[in-house]
Amino acid sequence: MSESTKQGEPEADSQLRRDLYTTHAKQAWDDIQSSTDNFDRSLLTLSSGALGLSLAFIKDIVPFNCAVWPRALYASWISFAACIVMTVFSFRLSIAAQNKHLEYLAKYYLETKQEYFNKKSAYSKGLSVFTWLASVFFLVGVTCTVLFCLKNVGGIPK
Repeated sequence: MSESTKQGEPEADSQLRRDLYTTHAKQAWDDIQSSTDNFDRSLLTLSSGALGLSLAFIKDIVPFNCAVWPRALYASWISFAACIVMTVFSFRLSIAAQNKHLEYLAKYYLETKQEYFNKKSAYSKGLSVFTWLASVFFLVGVTCTVLFCLKNVGGIPK
């Protein structure tokens, strides 16, 4: 082999690795976006459904004037409502984060500004906070609803 072929092989190998990385990174990014979208939709659907069902059918579990631990029920309603609000706002925040990400990509790739490589915007940081808060509110809502039902149906001693 000539010296130029030896030198060309590492460059070809390097280019192949970059191409494979780009392909896999794009797939991972698409999977993350899809998972995030499905997670948000699921949170919204489940919290809305749980709130609606508990509001509509609580009277079938126990007459409200005889209910024990009504604060748990109120806490669940507030938590489900907060989850819904957080999730709805996160949709708009996600759009703003994506737009800012596009700006950062242009600055990094077109203007070659290294400081924009993997830079997180305030929108993307806020989106992460909103997603975690919505998750916590959902879990609190479910827990409070279950505790209220168990207490009033006889699952927890009075």
